[in-house]
Amino acid sequence: MKRFARWAPTAARCRAARTSGPTCGLLLGLLAIALPGFAQSTAEPDPFQTRVVEAARSFDPPRSKISGEQRRELATFVAANLLFALLHEMGHVAISDLGLPVLGREEDAADSFAVVMLLKRATGFSHRVLVEAAQGWSLTDLRDRKLGKPASSSDEHALDRQRAQQIVCLMVGFDAEKFKTLADALKFPEERRETCQVDYSNASWSWDRVLKPHRRWVRPKTRIDVIYGEANGEQAAFAKFFRSVRLLETVAEQVADPLAWRAPLTMEMTACGESNAHWHLKERRLQMCYEMAAEFAQLYRDYGEERKIRLR
Repeated sequence: MKRFARWAPTAARCRAARTSGPTCGLLLGLLAIALPGFAQSTAEPDPFQTRVVEAARSFDPPRSKISGEQRRELATFVAANLLFALLHEMGHVAISDLGLPVLGREEDAADSFAVVMLLKRATGFSHRVLVEAAQGWSLTDLRDRKLGKPASSSDEHALDRQRAQQIVCLMVGFDAEKFKTLADALKFPEERRETCQVDYSNASWSWDRVLKPHRRWVRPKTRIDVIYGEANGEQAAFAKFFRSVRLLETVAEQVADPLAWRAPLTMEMTACGESNAHWHLKERRLQMCYEMAAEFAQLYRDYGEERKIRLR
């Protein structure tokens, strides 16, 4: 069965020769500095954010002996990165199901689909999701670098650090004033901020243009079924958490309302035996693995505190 998308957060994508250790960790610290400002600037919590906060009170992933505030931060990090991953996969679904043209790498296009969707949702938490996703790629880069995992320049994905920076660039391009604090913290030069505006304009216009013929208008919504598979052992906590926050339903509602898909499709979370995500075209099934959530939780536990140490 052909995989149309491979999320693969386990794969290393940062060449050690290109960036020194301290420099590679800089983005992590600066994101951590900027993040509280975005949390404070949120106008009203959106429904997904409310569900995450509520579910975090009973969220008890394995090997997480943490306080209530830390539990909420961990839950937010995991939920945000899984939400971004789902929207990334829906970018692949749109390309294959709707027969959309892609100029450049499909993985880059799928990332821009997720970023544009979240920016246009225009809630404080949707922007928080993007910061958490950028932080997720930065932590993955840090982990792989520390473990000595070689990066592959021939991989279909950009390097993890590049993916993190491009998320931030599109945010700055979307609203330079709103995200000025973030751009300042990351020391984006003025000329780059201007080209980020071009990057966002191109990404937003391109997605609007190719999706316009597939707008739903008055047609009935396409049925998108959601399935949360059973999970055992340490994955059971993640299965319970994602049911509570209605992760799959959140994305299904966001993509079913504006677009007329060719046929019904299914979103499923299940135990896969690996940390990954797949779009199965023949079955019309987008599969997300509980192992991804476990990996992001472990990533945060192992390297989140080290990120804070780097700020001092």
